[in-house]
Amino acid sequence: MRRGLWFFLLISLTSTEWCAAEVSRAVVDAWIGMKVLADPPLPGTVINHADVDALAPWIPPGLLDEFRFPELRVEIQAPGDYRTHHSYETATEQFHGQATIGDDGSLTNYTAGQPFSNEQIAATTPDQAGLMVAWNQIHRWQYTGYKVEAVTMSYLVPGSSAVPLDEAHGLDGGGNLQRRLVEYYHRVYLSKLAWLNNQDYRFDVPDSDSRFFKDFISFLEPFDVKGTSFVVERYLDPHADDQVNIYSPTERRVRRFSARERADSFMGSEATMDDFDGFSGRVLDYQWTYLGRRALLYVADTQQEVVRGFGPHSRLPDDRWEVRDCHVVEIKSVLEDHPYGARVLFVDAQTWNGALSLIIDHDAKLWKTMQILYRAPAPQTADSPPETSVQSWRGQFMIDRMTQNSTIVQARSDTEHPHMKPSQIKRLFSVSSLTSGR
Repeated sequence: MRRGLWFFLLISLTSTEWCAAEVSRAVVDAWIGMKVLADPPLPGTVINHADVDALAPWIPPGLLDEFRFPELRVEIQAPGDYRTHHSYETATEQFHGQATIGDDGSLTNYTAGQPFSNEQIAATTPDQAGLMVAWNQIHRWQYTGYKVEAVTMSYLVPGSSAVPLDEAHGLDGGGNLQRRLVEYYHRVYLSKLAWLNNQDYRFDVPDSDSRFFKDFISFLEPFDVKGTSFVVERYLDPHADDQVNIYSPTERRVRRFSARERADSFMGSEATMDDFDGFSGRVLDYQWTYLGRRALLYVADTQQEVVRGFGPHSRLPDDRWEVRDCHVVEIKSVLEDHPYGARVLFVDAQTWNGALSLIIDHDAKLWKTMQILYRAPAPQTADSPPETSVQSWRGQFMIDRMTQNSTIVQARSDTEHPHMKPSQIKRLFSVSSLTSGR
C-alpha cells in the first residue's frame, strides 16, 4: 500500500478535528486490512471523550466520528460465548462437509445446522468464501424466528432541540424528531430446522416444502399508515423472487411488491428491505467477496430494556460494548441501477449475525452506517429450552452521512422466540391477517 494512503488513514483515525463529511472506500479497506497491535480495552473499562482515539482500531473510519462528543461514555465488557442450541450443534456436526457452493453461487446438499466451518472459509477463494459467509448468515441459529409486538422507527433530522430529545423513547441526546412509526413484526422459519430432525427438518404446514421463512409486518401507528401490512415469503429455491404482498388500508386492496422495490427506502427510512438485520436479501441477487476477518466493537449484549441513543443526534448506542471477531464481506448488487455501490458487512464469527453494515455509494465514498444491537441468550445447559438460546435482535441505528438524517429502530417490547404450532403459523399468514391485522 502506498505510503500516502497509510498517512491519510492515520490522520483519519487519530485527529479529533477530522471532518466527517467524506470517507473514501480506500480508507475503509485500509482499516480492514490494518494489523492491530494494541490490546483491546479491558472488561470494565469506561472510555470517555478524552480517550476516544483508543477505540480507533475497533471502530471503522466514519463511524468513529459518532463517538466524538463531550458526554461520551463507552462501557467495555468481555466478549461473550454465545453458544447455539444443542440441536443446531448436533446438525452442524452430523452434516459437516456435505454442503457445497454450486456453480451459480447457490447452496447445495444442505440439510440443517451451520453450512460451512471457519476452516472451510479460510481455505478457499474470496468469492467462494464470501458465499460461504452469506449462507452461514442466512442459516444461522434462529429457532422458529422471532416476534416483537412493538417496534418503533424514529426518523431524526439535523437541528437543535431540547436535550434529551425524547427520554421516554430512549433518545437521550440532541436532534429533531421528524416522524415515528410503530410496527408489529414476526418472522417464522418453516424449513431447515435443526430440532425437527424427526419431521424432515421442517414444520408440518403448507409451503414448508418450498418456503424457507415468512415475515408478517403490520404498522400500528400513526394513523396515516395504520393497518399497512406486509407478508414476505422467501423461497427455498435461491433463484425464485420473494413473494411480497402488501395490504394498503387506504386502497383496501392487496398488491404484489416487485423485486426492484426491495432496493427502495422502506417506509421512508434510511433502510431498504434488504438492510434488515444487516442483510436480509436474497444471496444470488448479489456478488460476494470475502475481505478477511476483523475485530469489531459493537453491542452484542445490550444492558438496556429498550436500546438508547445519545450524542449530538441521539444516534450512538448508549450501552455496553464488546470486541468480537467478525468476518468481513463485500456485497454488490447484480442490478446496475441499485442505489448502493457496495455494502461492507461485518458478520459475527460465532453467531453469524450481522453486526455492522457500511454502505458505499457509486463514487466509492462511505454513505451510510448501520449498527445492529442484540441481547445475549441465557446461559445454556443440556436441558435448556431452544427459545432461550437465541441472540435476540433489539435495534438498529442507521445514519446517512450525506444528509445527516438517521433512523433509529428499537424493540420496545420483548424479542420473543416462541414455540410455534402449525395452527398458529397458518393463522398468522392467512389472508385475513394481511387485510385486518394480526
